[in-house]
Amino acid sequence: MTSNQHNIQELAYYLWLSEGKPDGQSGRHWAIATKMVEEQNKFGKPPYRSVDPSEAKSNTEPEQPDQT
Repeated sequence: MTSNQHNIQELAYYLWLSEGKPDGQSGRHWAIATKMVEEQNKFGKPPYRSVDPSEAKSNTEPEQPDQT
């Protein structure tokens, strides 16, 4: 699998998740992801933000007070 195919697959998956995991939309998600990756390659940067919380660049939750 090429890097582009991996990026398309991953992005299509996140699109599917963001829409609530609808059935029968894989072709549409793949087409959208393909266009987004093509744009990324064309301009050299991603035209989207990741929706994967593990990729957050900063603390996404407010600091909690010590419960001790």
